[in-house]
Amino acid sequence: FTFLRNKIEECGIEVPRFLRYNFEGGIKPHQALCCLLLSEYNAQKKQRKQSAMGGIVRLLSFGLWTVQLNNPAEFIRAQFDRIATAVPIESVKPDVLRKKIKNRGLPVPNYFLDPEDDKQFPPHIALLVILQDGEKESQKLNSVLHRLAFSLFAFVALLLRIVLEVIGGAGAIWGGAEVFGLRNASNAELWRWISVAIGVLCFLRFITLNAPQREDEGDILGPAGPWSLRLPVRLRAVCEHPFHYFVRAMPPSSAPQKRE
Repeated sequence: FTFLRNKIEECGIEVPRFLRYNFEGGIKPHQALCCLLLSEYNAQKKQRKQSAMGGIVRLLSFGLWTVQLNNPAEFIRAQFDRIATAVPIESVKPDVLRKKIKNRGLPVPNYFLDPEDDKQFPPHIALLVILQDGEKESQKLNSVLHRLAFSLFAFVALLLRIVLEVIGGAGAIWGGAEVFGLRNASNAELWRWISVAIGVLCFLRFITLNAPQREDEGDILGPAGPWSLRLPVRLRAVCEHPFHYFVRAMPPSSAPQKRE
């Protein structure tokens, strides 16, 4: 917060109100973020449509997964859209806002979490991400070339993980049996089936570790996690979780309720 203020002041630019202190007439970043996202939500809620690809993914996964949001600004908006009906019109303190969201049984977005929480994403940074959405720095995330390059990178990373964690496990049993003299011409068929069985177990382990879960959101996919605008960290995140680049767990749904 202080570093960002200093950088803005060094450039001779007036510090925005959400980066000012109370005695300077500033407003809390979470309040400014609520106002901005709430205005966007009310203006666009009738225009929001489910993508065809999202419907296909939900159908094939039996309603467990949907298409991933790879733009941090889109993810911030998606988190807010779930809790928009729980956000009061009047300004409230962060702890009161969190309580109202939890009372509705809804997940608290990363940028509204307690600052002591490891998954917390500073609300003033989330606000800047939204304000910069559409600018040159963030437009590249939506370019066809950028999406194609990252999709190819994620697909190759996924294939490599399957080779290492699934086929590699089966191959280790097959090769290890020969190294230790356990496999020969007379029992090769038996060891082949043993290798296949180990490969199946490795595949089940692979699915368990890599299938998207709702609990992953704040660690892997949220703006506080490695799914960020920084290229080196983003590449590492795709290598660690390539499947998550394409799909994510279906977010919890709630029935529309009257705003307080």
